[in-house]
Amino acid sequence: PGICDLFSFEPGERIIKEGEMSSSLFTLLSGEVEILKKGQQKEDIVINSLTNGTVFGETSLFKNQPSTATVRAKSLSLIMALSRERFSAYINSHPKAGLVIMTYIVYGLLEKLRSSNEVIAFDKEFMVSSSDLDAMKTLLPPTMEEILS
Repeated sequence: PGICDLFSFEPGERIIKEGEMSSSLFTLLSGEVEILKKGQQKEDIVINSLTNGTVFGETSLFKNQPSTATVRAKSLSLIMALSRERFSAYINSHPKAGLVIMTYIVYGLLEKLRSSNEVIAFDKEFMVSSSDLDAMKTLLPPTMEEILS
């Protein structure tokens, strides 16, 4: 028997739920999934889509904490899951292979960090500060009567 389990998810089916515990690393073998975060109004906001070969759920291998996002199948998706327990046993008995896997995970996380930094920089570039808003207010008429006249 292998160390991973295979699962098939239909479009719209949830793989990970934000706030719930997960103890597996997932690899998307085929299909597409979307990553969602709860917004301030508690609505789901799609923050990313992932395609074939992408790894997600890395945090669950290293920390016993609730999931930071929801992952939902966007199309029929075949996913390989590796539990924390099996991962730990495997890298302890196969240290060289474990190093390769850990390196792959780190490179994936670095790519996600790079991508997130680009998004944050783009968003900050177009943010309006309170002083900008105050300056814009001086350009507008102060009363409704002045607007209508």
